Amino acid sequence: MLAAGVAVGVVALRGEDVGASNDRVARTTIERLTTPVTDRPPTAAPPAVGKLPAPAGAARVDLSRPALLSTLHLHPAPAAGLAFDLDDGSVLWRRGATRVRPIASLTKLMTALLAIESFTPRSLVRITPAADQVPETHMGGLQPGRRVRAEVLLKGLMIASGNDAAVALAIGGAGSVKAWVARMNARARLLGLTCTHYVDPDGLDPRNRSCPRDIAALAMRVMADPFLRWIADHAAERVWTGYGKKITLHTTNHLLRDHYPGAIGLKTGFTFRAGHCLVAIIRRGSRRIGIVLLGSKVDAFVDARKVARAAALAGVIAPA
Repeated sequence: MLAAGVAVGVVALRGEDVGASNDRVARTTIERLTTPVTDRPPTAAPPAVGKLPAPAGAARVDLSRPALLSTLHLHPAPAAGLAFDLDDGSVLWRRGATRVRPIASLTKLMTALLAIESFTPRSLVRITPAADQVPETHMGGLQPGRRVRAEVLLKGLMIASGNDAAVALAIGGAGSVKAWVARMNARARLLGLTCTHYVDPDGLDPRNRSCPRDIAALAMRVMADPFLRWIADHAAERVWTGYGKKITLHTTNHLLRDHYPGAIGLKTGFTFRAGHCLVAIIRRGSRRIGIVLLGSKVDAFVDARKVARAAALAGVIAPA
């Protein structure tokens, strides 16, 4: 987890229960993150990545039971998908739940999990030319040679889906992209994600692969972390990258942008090979559901709304 005790305790220490105390820890985190501190380079290398604590609620989805929304059919259908209860792992809807597909920027979910274990929020990460030169989506404002707080890079990663932030965290955390990817794959094996294989930290390479079942299990872990859960719920965020004025990060998640009822995250992705990919988390009342869509043919956000509407009609979550 974001190592407690250097600048701020963000999540429970490894191995502790993260269930009932998550909300209290999250409130403490947010309050302390707003307290000014003096930047200074880290005095030691980031700690080795340890074992993730179990998520609050389910650890993975239960594919052994019939899906509650078995009559739901999306037209045109995504290549693969899964809807699930975030807290008990029950399956609401599925299509090719173990079908292996390219996952585009959903890759960044694993990068985020490893990053919160490798850095404190105030750790200063040096920006390398490799981060600046990575193609496609950038959070922006990162200048090679400068140091940027890890919390800023995490926001750029999760809100704006910045490939530059992903590469900066990877090199800062492991010394090279190759070493970071080795950590990603080791963690996937530890978590039993048998569909999953990573090639880079950002998802640009179509050889980054997973399936809806594995992505759902990963989403549960991300949502169990108070700091990542807090970041993922932001439609926009102002950050300072250490160069010039503050920049505004805008979410790539149109459910958040459009204030869709109950939307609280989580991650989007798109490449031509992967198609439109999405992990949407919807909370209404005391219930939270997750929706994983891989290779949506037209609009993953429209597909997610259809699934959420069916869940509401079935009484799983409250109506919008």
